[in-house]
Formats: sequence, structure tokens, C-alpha cells
Amino acid sequence: MSITRFAFRAPVAVSKNSLRCFSSGPQNQDDALLSILGSSAARNPPAGQQSPAGSSLATRIARDAGLDRPTQTREMIESERRYQFQRQIYRKWQPGDVYSPHDLTGAEQKKWKFGRKKPQSDAFDVLGINPVNEYKNFTIMSEYMTETGRIKHSKDTGLRPKNQRKIAKAIRRAIGLGLMPSVHRHPLVLKKSNPARFL
Repeated sequence: MSITRFAFRAPVAVSKNSLRCFSSGPQNQDDALLSILGSSAARNPPAGQQSPAGSSLATRIARDAGLDRPTQTREMIESERRYQFQRQIYRKWQPGDVYSPHDLTGAEQKKWKFGRKKPQSDAFDVLGINPVNEYKNFTIMSEYMTETGRIKHSKDTGLRPKNQRKIAKAIRRAIGLGLMPSVHRHPLVLKKSNPARFL
């Protein structure tokens, strides 16, 4: 669950320092949010009383959302921080892998991010298939198209030039016959790859 950042003008009850922290680094943002939400727990009026006129917008929003419990806020911040770290790790570690601290540096992670993902052999030669004859198979065609419907380059597909031309012809033929959409991959393939988008 991500933490929503609220854009608002400086109210009287909140100090300028805590607002300034929202535009600086993530650690300052977390500390500022915790200080605001912690002060909201102290300012919470008992049931039946009105909230004080000087309470800030952030305090009221946090109270309405039920975020005035510091433990829940810390859990949210920790999960967000863990998610940010996971986004930066591109190497898929397996149990039992041995690594040095250098393997966790940015330069080493960048190698795994932009590593060679191109297939090392031509899939159609290995299977003995003529790509032009597969124009009705939208599953195969979608493998050689991007999410926006463009034909992938041969450096991404790993096909030799002859088969690259054949697969491009098959894709254009399928689009011309109306079997494939021209602006995105086939909906059934998209649904299989990311079902949450179709809920």
C-alpha cells in the first residue's frame, strides 16, 4: 500500500519544518508523516466533542482514514520501503546463492537489468516451423509484438533475418485480416499475462 502525498498550503497548527520535509528525501518524509500522525493521536478529542479549530488538514485526513495508530503507520512505511528496495534488485536470487557485498551495488545490479535477454537460437529453426503459416496463431504472433502492437526488432526476438521478415509478414497479414489488433497485443494474451488489469 503506497502512502499518498497530500499537496496543501501550510496551516497554522503544523510547523514549517514538517511541511518542508515532505519535499525532501524519503527518510524525512517518513519522519514528518510519523510526527504529524503521532501528534494527531494526542489531539484526538473524546467521542462527542468537536475537533479543535486549529487542527491541520493532514491530521483530519489521517484521523478520517484511521491512520492515527503509529503501529499501522510504521507497518505501511516499512512495506513501502521494502517494495522500493525490491524494485532495485534485478537479479533473481535463489536459496543457497553465495554473494559478496559488491554484488548488491548499483553498478552490479545494472548489469543484471540490462543483461542479454535475447534468445540465443532461432525458435522457428529449432522447431522447424514456417512463421508465415502461423499467422492465425495469435499466441505465437503476440510473442513477437510489443504491448503497444509494434513488431519487435530482431535483436529482441533472436530470429535470423529470413525468419524475422517472415514473422513480420505473418503479423501484418493477421492484422490485415482482423485476427490481431494493430495497437496492442491480443486481449487474451494480455489477460493471461496480467489478469489484474481486466478485473
